[in-house]
Amino acid sequence: MNHNDIKRMVLFAVMTAAAVILHFVEGMFPLPIAVPGIKLGLPNIVSLAALYLFGPYAAFSVLILRVLMTSFLYGGFSNMIFSLSGGILSVAVMSLFWKFRDKGFSIVSASVAGGVFHNIGQILAAMLVLRTSTVLSYLPVLIVSGVVTGVVTGTVAGIVVPRLAGIYSINK
Repeated sequence: MNHNDIKRMVLFAVMTAAAVILHFVEGMFPLPIAVPGIKLGLPNIVSLAALYLFGPYAAFSVLILRVLMTSFLYGGFSNMIFSLSGGILSVAVMSLFWKFRDKGFSIVSASVAGGVFHNIGQILAAMLVLRTSTVLSYLPVLIVSGVVTGVVTGTVAGIVVPRLAGIYSINK
């Protein structure tokens, strides 16, 4: 294992730890709206940073490790099902936007798409778990929230990513 591999592994571990901490902090301060289940998605900032600094493999790795750790620490099995279904779909879609970033797709647009598809993934999981399609009626609210929270987290990630790249002299 060379120096760059060790450096990346340590950065992945730090990013995973940061995502776990942001998940915990986010749970302490729920959004002041009367719509259940809507979160800002602070850990998504770390997933976006991992994606834009290291690529899709890193983003999926950080996501899966974060979901496993937070589900074990705070949530349980059902939390893991919903987080993984939303998170995997979200990172997959954000990875497509990342792949076409030279075509004009920004980190904010990737974040918005990720926020929307995270909610779609969770609705699909809820349909399977609950064995009903009535949860689809909640999707319009979740799409709007995914757009709003995606803009916020994407904007923060857009500020953080160039600074991290400069600090750590990250080469893809």
